[in-house]
Amino acid sequence: MSLMTTMLRRAPANSDAVDETPKHLGWVMLTALGIGATIGAGIFAMPGMIARKAGPAGILSFLITGLIIMAVAVCYEKFARVVPKGVSAYSYVYHSIGEVFAWVVAFGLFMEYSFGSSAVAIAWGEYLKRATGFSLPQVLSGPSVVDGVHHFGVNVVAMAVIAVVTVILIFGGVSKSAKLNFCLVILKMVLLVMFMVAGIKHINPANWADFMPKGWNGVLQGAALAVFPYVGFDALYTFARESKSLRDTRLATCWCVGIVVFLYVAVMAVATGLAPCFIDGKENALFVGSEAAAPLANLLAAAGETWTGQFIAIGAVLGIFNVLLVLCMGGPRIFRNMAEDGLLPPIFAKTSKGNPTVGILINGILVAITAGFVPFGDIADMMVLGTLVAFVFVCIGAFRLKLVNPVLAIAGAVGCAVLASKLSPLVLVVYSITCPLGLLIYFFYGIKNSNMAKSKAQAEPPVAVEQAS
Repeated sequence: MSLMTTMLRRAPANSDAVDETPKHLGWVMLTALGIGATIGAGIFAMPGMIARKAGPAGILSFLITGLIIMAVAVCYEKFARVVPKGVSAYSYVYHSIGEVFAWVVAFGLFMEYSFGSSAVAIAWGEYLKRATGFSLPQVLSGPSVVDGVHHFGVNVVAMAVIAVVTVILIFGGVSKSAKLNFCLVILKMVLLVMFMVAGIKHINPANWADFMPKGWNGVLQGAALAVFPYVGFDALYTFARESKSLRDTRLATCWCVGIVVFLYVAVMAVATGLAPCFIDGKENALFVGSEAAAPLANLLAAAGETWTGQFIAIGAVLGIFNVLLVLCMGGPRIFRNMAEDGLLPPIFAKTSKGNPTVGILINGILVAITAGFVPFGDIADMMVLGTLVAFVFVCIGAFRLKLVNPVLAIAGAVGCAVLASKLSPLVLVVYSITCPLGLLIYFFYGIKNSNMAKSKAQAEPPVAVEQAS
């Protein structure tokens, strides 16, 4: 068998295989898990970063990304029917395109979950500072850039919260985590309503006058960054195997994407109406640096709503915490499925109380290091390319298997590709390093030990050896 044929072997759907994964998540809990990961960093932290790229037209950025995600969501939902034992984009690409592409998708998604968790941990720390009023020496608050000069620092708060989340997931189990997540999702919805009610009376339409200060290029750059808030949508499908039924998965998809798009657009409109994105041609301090990690509370405080801003900061400390729970639960589940397919060592498939403990531990270490030593702005730019690559391949796979209308699949793939082209060059540099490292693991371990390789070896008849006379 040629190397190319080996790399492009496709996994069967295995719809008849015995799956011992507990089916304990209905559509309400699944929706909450998706919203839990999607509404957190997306609304509580990212509007500031997107506003500096697109200005008030960040509203369009969220809307454009939401429409593209809806096309991708249809592909996901159709795949959930065809590959019911699968998890997320990894399984769907493995079944529709081939093994090596599935590996690229899985490794990229794991890295994006790690970068995303790191960004959320930093945002959590900023809201904690706003809620409690405490401060730490710069060296303990993380790296920073002042007047173009980089200053060393370690974000001990972000590292500490990742450690707590990792311990909770290892010892708490899935069911308890999902119930805690549901309660925190309700809290976040209340906080967002409070932000909009308190902020809408302070909106100054003049702040929207220069609606598109950087043109459509800025809007698309903002749309590319807005992909990160929607990573929670993919996280929903890392729990697809634990869904009670396909109907629950379908309903959760519709509700999750619909609610999230509406809230993102509404909150972005209020946020950009509260303060100008640019002052005398320079970026507003509320939308850059560490301030950009906690914009909602800061914007309300600047508008005179000090008490409401303080309350939102306190609530966000709890609300963003559950984003960490979901993101740190999702990445290791991809590694679990890879181990079940033989692409990673079996130890990654071992679970305790429903959680893959080894994957969670490794994930926690990587996330803590990134959150401790990398600035928020740099992480925000780095964390979406792997997700966009996964979405492109899912759309291509759906097109290949004719699961959806061809126009819809093409629109989703092209849309994600355009957004990827608008990311910072730093993103491509990081991806060009991490992706080949992941492929080394595949070529040294996965390609020889995958279940597909073993089943092929068992199916081939033994070669007869001629005895010398």
